[in-house]
Amino acid sequence: MIEVIVFALILGFLAIFLVKKTTTNIALEEDFEINRTDSEVQDLRRMSRQEFERALKNLLEDIDLRIVETIWVNDEEVDILAHNPAPVIGGDYIVQGILVPDGHYVDSIRVIGLSDTVRAEKALKGILVSTGFFTEEVVKYTEGAPMELINVSKFRELLRARGLPWPA
Repeated sequence: MIEVIVFALILGFLAIFLVKKTTTNIALEEDFEINRTDSEVQDLRRMSRQEFERALKNLLEDIDLRIVETIWVNDEEVDILAHNPAPVIGGDYIVQGILVPDGHYVDSIRVIGLSDTVRAEKALKGILVSTGFFTEEVVKYTEGAPMELINVSKFRELLRARGLPWPA
């Protein structure tokens, strides 16, 4: 009987380990090469500040989040505080949008910064939306954190799936 319990525990830990290694939804640096010639992705990468802010707000409002505050931190980063008014599951979301220059990636420093902000503000979740791609190191900083990372190709998929416009 003890052997069965030990075997089940080992099998359970192995399953957890494998699931953690295979459930990332972050398209990494190699996604950049795959999407390099995609004209829609390139259009999104060239968005102006105003176009990017409007696309972000359209997406957030379409998923029933209410925009509370929008602040441009610098020429490349916008912070949006959004609120889900739904009872029980509602609360605040901190959304950070990053306009990534061509040839650059979003690294772990920005992900760690958003994660720390989410914890400090006691928000339900942080959402980082980028017009670029994430480095491979980002994966280890997002495990267990209440965060969603959305690169430019996933951003396009979300806009398209909801029938929302983007710059052409």
